[in-house]
Amino acid sequence: MGRPTNRIAAIAEFGLWVVVVALIASALGMRLPFDLPTFASASHAPGIGALASAGPSASVTPAPTPTAAPTPAPTPAPTASPIVKKLQAYLARKDFQFQATQTGSNSFTGTNGSVEEKISGTVAYKANDEADTTKTTFQGKTTTQDSVYTGTSTYERTDAGPWIRRARTPADTAQTKVLLSPTRLFVDVGVETKNGSSLHRLEVADPAALSAAVVATGTVTSAQLTATFWTKDDGTPVYLRLDGTADQQVDGATVHATIAQELALTKWSGVTIATPKNAWQQVVDGVAGITFGLPADWTVSDLNKPLGITTYAGQSGQLAYASESGTGLTLDQAVARVAATFVDAPGARTQSTVGGEAAIQFGVHRTKQKDYVSTFVLLHAGQLYQFGFWGQSSDAATDKLAAQIMGTLAFTR
Repeated sequence: MGRPTNRIAAIAEFGLWVVVVALIASALGMRLPFDLPTFASASHAPGIGALASAGPSASVTPAPTPTAAPTPAPTPAPTASPIVKKLQAYLARKDFQFQATQTGSNSFTGTNGSVEEKISGTVAYKANDEADTTKTTFQGKTTTQDSVYTGTSTYERTDAGPWIRRARTPADTAQTKVLLSPTRLFVDVGVETKNGSSLHRLEVADPAALSAAVVATGTVTSAQLTATFWTKDDGTPVYLRLDGTADQQVDGATVHATIAQELALTKWSGVTIATPKNAWQQVVDGVAGITFGLPADWTVSDLNKPLGITTYAGQSGQLAYASESGTGLTLDQAVARVAATFVDAPGARTQSTVGGEAAIQFGVHRTKQKDYVSTFVLLHAGQLYQFGFWGQSSDAATDKLAAQIMGTLAFTR
């Protein structure tokens, strides 16, 4: 092979240039499934447009305009009952805490169809810190998402993969704060039997205000939501249910969600929120339009920057990646282009999914460099991405670490 003339070719041929240098040196809320079907860019689901008009055969007679419409009297705000006040006081405790189980379902509608997911899991909450485990079953596949929000850090992992640490933002637990607000007013509609227990049913007094508060978190739009608490006589919350609809943008298209989720509180004291150990760091590459996790000791190097290659390395290995135009290419053609940049023949190909895109992984034993490269190739938004991994132990360990890292990757545009 001749001298490399592009970024992809350069990755195939460069060696472990930066390893020595480097050695010196993620709700209570509404989550969309990561692999929703591709929806068209139109903003209405099937049938919704038909509901907007009476149809071609119908006629509508305009209603007469009243000469002097009376001004409606303002509706007085409901007065909090004693049990509502007890609930508000309970939620306002500085050490308010609970453990709960979560169940529910979300359905999503776009222009090309509808899908539904089932939800189960656990929630732990203590004085603004939170730990969630959410199992989502979608099209026969169950995905487990763990999240821990504690102090100034957020930790997330998927399907028992590595924990990824990033800076905690107000948006991480914004919806939890909305639902557990001690100032929100509820209406006591009486005592009823809930799962065998006699409890007070408290319904949110102003669903529009609740919906607006959820929209203000920046996660959804056009929300129409209601919330219901069931409490003991002393105001202790036992169940919390959220129902309604909202819209969310997915890949530039509007997806309409119908939400039905319920928490059953099982513990109100002695709750602990544990900080995950050995968490990885989060890397955000705005130029490449990707984010992913790496072991905490891996650092970036500029040594390969002139080649247009981004490089990270640490004690357990090295990652190098680059992208170039992939317009018009199929994935097989993209893989063939990358494979052709290696002098040595690539090994067997393995299909996978990375960041919601189909990907191909293969390994190459390079004779000149006397090493092994685990390579991933994928296409996204007209770009061909190549990721190369070098390990410090066996080929199998390199492939495993590469798969773990690629399993954390997401596209940001």
